[in-house]
Amino acid sequence: MPLPLPLLLLLLPPALAEGRRVAVLRLGLRGSPRGEVSPAFLSLTLDASLARDPRYVALLSNPKLRALATALSPGFLRFGGTETDFLIFDPNKDSTSEEKILWQLQAQQEACGSRPAFAAVEKLLLAQWPSQEKLILAEHNWKKHKNTTITRNTLDILYSFANCSGFHLIFGLNALLRKNGLQWDSSNARVLLDYCASQRYNISWELGNEPNSFRKKSGIYIDGFQLGQDFIHLRQLLSDYTFYRHAKLYGPDIGQPRKQTQRLLRSFLKSGGKVIDSVTWHHYYVNGRSATREDFLSPEVLDTFATAAHEVLEIVDGTVPNKKVWLGETSSAYGGGAPRLSNTYVAGFMWLDKLGLSARQGIDVVMRQVFFGAGTYHLVDANFEPLPDYWLSLLYKKLVGTKVLQVSLVGADERKLRVYLHCTNTLHPKYTEGDVTLFALNLYNVTQHFQLPNYLSSKHVDQYLLLPHGKESILSRSIELNGRVLQMVDDKTLPELIEKPLGPGSIFGLPAFSYGFYVIKNAKAIACI
Repeated sequence: MPLPLPLLLLLLPPALAEGRRVAVLRLGLRGSPRGEVSPAFLSLTLDASLARDPRYVALLSNPKLRALATALSPGFLRFGGTETDFLIFDPNKDSTSEEKILWQLQAQQEACGSRPAFAAVEKLLLAQWPSQEKLILAEHNWKKHKNTTITRNTLDILYSFANCSGFHLIFGLNALLRKNGLQWDSSNARVLLDYCASQRYNISWELGNEPNSFRKKSGIYIDGFQLGQDFIHLRQLLSDYTFYRHAKLYGPDIGQPRKQTQRLLRSFLKSGGKVIDSVTWHHYYVNGRSATREDFLSPEVLDTFATAAHEVLEIVDGTVPNKKVWLGETSSAYGGGAPRLSNTYVAGFMWLDKLGLSARQGIDVVMRQVFFGAGTYHLVDANFEPLPDYWLSLLYKKLVGTKVLQVSLVGADERKLRVYLHCTNTLHPKYTEGDVTLFALNLYNVTQHFQLPNYLSSKHVDQYLLLPHGKESILSRSIELNGRVLQMVDDKTLPELIEKPLGPGSIFGLPAFSYGFYVIKNAKAIACI
């Protein structure tokens, strides 16, 4: 006897019953992972322009800023950028009064304690920051750069921020100091190293920032061969210090890998590649002054990153095979970011996709420009408020492990519904070895539905869906996790990141223009064990 229709509908998968298209995930859980990245994969930068007037470096003592940084640790904290090559260290010069006050307070209290007595000074600095920010961005746009002197306290405050937040500081040395225009003049670096070694500051080093545009910034042209020799010189200089004999050295921090820059990278690696520990390059998708909302949601724009990464990896493979490659500075839009875009929910598409693609392509570390500072591509704004990309970074850190797995989709365009899969972060108290974390971005203008393959249909899944909060929609600076607005509980306490449990056999619905994470519990992925 044929089954009555309602009963027949009950036996069909819910997707078919409702007549909507459901894509099916294919997950590579067996065998070995397709790759593995550094535990410091998601790392941060501070732009050297923060020291354009060194008193603003004192803002790094803010307890809320430190709490926000600590939550993203461990990682590297790179202090670098265009201003790297215009900073001169003078150990005998008096620090700014702000730096001095802060450091005197520090001497009287525990090294990483908060400094309530500094609050009044900080308030004044914050009131003056908007005009300082304008100056920084204007100098950047006009390519007019002046030398700035930094002092011992500048280094002290910077190192203390990294150290107290659980980050390892990478400091960029000035490469534009030259002897008769050719060889690097290392005398200022030596003075700086003398001081850092005397304080036993555990720091790694870089030399110069985006050497491909030195001529534009300063009229000095340095080719790849010479730069390689300069790095050999720096490596020898480091070996003069017992404390820095085994210090790490990274470079050459080239800009976008256009043809000229590719040539510079190749000749640099042939000349000095043997003395660096990782190869660093920079990437931005678009110009901050002309970027549009559409750029941030365009699969074509997102795909340009994969092409650029492939070009760099190929050069490295052909000159110094097996050397790790790092994104030494990266964000959505260059020139400080795209106003009203780089600091909103929509910036998360570029950021999350870059994290997914980088790990998949074998880039070992990705350094986000910037944690805090001028422009709009910061994770934390000038009022010390965390922006959507901060919360996205925090979830990534908590949920995504270092092992990269294979994943694909049947039944949707993978350029518009972009999926990535890793072993779950084993440090997460809720999850165990063998669990996997899927993250997905929906660039369709309608909700997309997808589900696990049959053999995983009995598994429980935790959903972490991130949606914009408020009427600005995807241009909001506020974000919700599973319907709850994410905000600090108080200046030192972050909110709990609460999952939404999905029962076995659930179909995942990812709304139009949104992104989220799904932890598949008890997946028993052999690749993760």
